[in-house]
Amino acid sequence: MAKYDNQPSKFEAVGNGSFLYRYNIQEVQPEVAASEEQQAGEGQAQEQQTERPYWECEEVLIWAPVTSDKITKAVIEQCCSSDREQKLCNEYNAANLGLYGAKTSDEAKAKIQAYKDFLEARATLKAQVDADCEELHIK
Repeated sequence: MAKYDNQPSKFEAVGNGSFLYRYNIQEVQPEVAASEEQQAGEGQAQEQQTERPYWECEEVLIWAPVTSDKITKAVIEQCCSSDREQKLCNEYNAANLGLYGAKTSDEAKAKIQAYKDFLEARATLKAQVDADCEELHIK
């Protein structure tokens, strides 16, 4: 998770032939903690120091030439490595073939659900990248 003082752009040239693609950009409002005296109930109003809001996002580095497919692949691999994806897929297939007991066993259901959750998260990320690439005119 990257943090910035100001809202970062979705796409930025680094200057060495690479680019940063940022997604899930969100402004964060820090919570203001009450001073010790106020917590102790002394009742004296003291100035509280407020922290400035900041921005958080996920980001990936993409090398030129930049394409929608390269961005999508980088984002998905950051979310879930290809080894992890392969493991989820293998466990899903094994569960469907009855290798974890019946398909209705708790273990098989968990393996099937884990892969379905990955596919849903992947679809959400892909939709976000596709929308951003369309906005940024990246094909």
